[in-house]
Amino acid sequence: MGARDADPREPDLGAGTGKASRTSKASKAGKAAASASATEPTAEPVAEIVALDPLAAPTHTLPGIGPAFAMRLAEKGLETVEDLLWCLPRRYDDVRDAKGLAEVETLADGVRATFVAKVRSSRMIFARGRRWAEARIASTDFGTDGASDLVQSASAVIRWFNVWAGIEKRMPAGSIVTLSGAVKKREGRLEFANPDILAIELPETPEQIAAEAAGTPAAKKPMPTIIARYPEVTGVPGARLRQACQTACARVGASADDGVPASVEQAARLPSLADTLAHLHAPPPEITIEELAALNRGDSAWQKRLAFGELFALGVAVAMRRRERRQDAAVACPRDPVLDGVLATALPFQLTKAQRRSIDELWDDLAQPSPMNRLLQGDVGAGKTCVAFAAALQVARANRQTAVMAPTELLAEQHFETWNAWAKGSGLRIEILTASTPKPLRASLLALLGAGHVDVLIGTHSLIAESVGFGALGLVIIDEQHRFGVAQRAKLRDKGDGQGAPHLLVMTATPIPRTLALTAYGDLDLSILDELPPGRLPVTTQLLGGKRGETAAYKVIAERVAAGERAYVVCPKVEDDGESETTWKDATTVADEVAALMPQLRVGLVHGRLDSDRRDRVMRAFKEGEVDVLVATTVIEVGVDVPAATVMVVHDAERFGLAQLHQLRGRVGRGTAGGQCMLVSHGTISEDGRTRLDAMAATTDGFVIAEADLALRGPGELLGPRQAGVPRLRFGSLQQHTDLLLEARGHAERILDEDPDLVRPEHESLRRALARRFAQSVYGAESG
Repeated sequence: MGARDADPREPDLGAGTGKASRTSKASKAGKAAASASATEPTAEPVAEIVALDPLAAPTHTLPGIGPAFAMRLAEKGLETVEDLLWCLPRRYDDVRDAKGLAEVETLADGVRATFVAKVRSSRMIFARGRRWAEARIASTDFGTDGASDLVQSASAVIRWFNVWAGIEKRMPAGSIVTLSGAVKKREGRLEFANPDILAIELPETPEQIAAEAAGTPAAKKPMPTIIARYPEVTGVPGARLRQACQTACARVGASADDGVPASVEQAARLPSLADTLAHLHAPPPEITIEELAALNRGDSAWQKRLAFGELFALGVAVAMRRRERRQDAAVACPRDPVLDGVLATALPFQLTKAQRRSIDELWDDLAQPSPMNRLLQGDVGAGKTCVAFAAALQVARANRQTAVMAPTELLAEQHFETWNAWAKGSGLRIEILTASTPKPLRASLLALLGAGHVDVLIGTHSLIAESVGFGALGLVIIDEQHRFGVAQRAKLRDKGDGQGAPHLLVMTATPIPRTLALTAYGDLDLSILDELPPGRLPVTTQLLGGKRGETAAYKVIAERVAAGERAYVVCPKVEDDGESETTWKDATTVADEVAALMPQLRVGLVHGRLDSDRRDRVMRAFKEGEVDVLVATTVIEVGVDVPAATVMVVHDAERFGLAQLHQLRGRVGRGTAGGQCMLVSHGTISEDGRTRLDAMAATTDGFVIAEADLALRGPGELLGPRQAGVPRLRFGSLQQHTDLLLEARGHAERILDEDPDLVRPEHESLRRALARRFAQSVYGAESG
């Protein structure tokens, strides 16, 4: 449990969890020297590194860290003094209110307690191929030679498993120990398994007793009152890691800099970074119980200071990228006074207030000589397509072209049919290009496109082929942007004619949480469709379980189809492979089951393993009423608009993510008859699964669901690896620090207003921080 060179008063703090590493800003020379130091320290290069940059000095330059210790630290990424500085405690134990063992006996099982006791005996036990340490302890009033005291004293047995030998030497009889662990009682006897050892006070030696009797007592090392608990590093006693980190803080804490200018710290009423690190590594003994509780929750003023530093740098990075884009040149498309009348004539319905607001925002952007970069988000059925159509109208009036890229051929065809119907009264020339376009037609289409005789080209990935050239591309519209990677979007946008960058509109029916809109998409202006068209009824959602729930769901399908409506049945798997241990419903089997249970219905099947032509044929048949029930996997998540589809059954619904469930549910209720979604679970549901299903049943508001999804999955998983711009934060949290993010972004904008290029001396450290973070891909590439 200890190490031979460990201070017996500073014990191993036991096992812990958490990640201790942080990518250091140290130079490559510093890293190389740190690694080399584990076997053969060389004084001259190390001294040079320490002189140049104390933060980059190898860990072995700190007192108490030898080659073996340095090697173990390096295995966890702790190679430099700065790495140790940023290795922060994961929790703090308060020894000031440690209980006596007799008081602990009154606590219930499972309650965590910090207590002080005297060691009666300690030993290592080897039995049945295992080993563990065992100590017998008693109340501190237990005498070393008085068995009679034991009758009145509380006692307990402590066991530590998977520990190093030597505990009997670290914790001899008569020692006073401070421990923290969960109370357990067995047959009335108090026991603890693997409690944390917070402090050990060794019994006085004969020499110390003699010195006290002579009136010259030896100085004692003061016992700590607040114990900082660090993440576990295999092979390193917790006390030694704590000592190393606190020594690093004492040496270089004042030199640390995360780029936040002093003026921003003062304006935001934040402590300095040096004070923050000092308090986090070694909270003062006078810290209040409330302040210590805040530290353990992670929301103290000092922890918020670290989060602010990351969010501020992120805010500066996003704002700089946003400003850089606005410096690009674009061909302005002036707002024509007749547009309102043309649009009103073209559309067979009245615009909602949200649509009108969003169209005005787009028309104002398009009239500028800098490229529009706008994200249009709204729930399924909120009317994004007509907003995009309005933007294309304005671009066409300026003799520029629009490219519309959809993720599937079927969706591209649906856009083509819809836009063509609207274009009859507007004069727009609209064409479609997909992989299925015949070669002769493709050749003539590309010739017309290059000559500027096509106003709007709708297509799929085919639009980014090198052979596709626009005569005067003025606007790029990306539908369901999460289906396309950054490189694909950029490749389409690069097809401009050299007169200026095309304007960009990206659309999504998966609402994006506010914090991600400010960060991963922070360089895009935001338009939100937060209302549905008149007459559109919300979809009702039910949670059903087991075979009984499945029977009830199929009964609803039979009734709704008999009334002339259509239904989806969604499964998480394509087919039963016979190898998986799970019993999830598969679409192939379910399609057969539905056909057998309801022979009067026409059942179709689509999934990702079908070729695109066959899949599109089945979905077209469903749309045209030749199929009553469509059994599918999530390939219908982004699908066609089928107003007659009013009911959906999702099997094993807990297996899907919130965003997926919300998109799937959006396939029904797109007409005026309303919709019904039944989420059927088969078997035991995990806590996360239950949370997702409850969220789906509680609301149809996509923005509320998006926030819940962010809380469950985090930003990285939510956006996926194809979407760049997802910030990786260690101290800040996009879920918890929304207000702090907004405040940090406000300060970032102010700094850039005053110093757009960050050339002032007081912003030098901010420049370095940004360069370091971009070099480490902390903020990713552009998201548009």
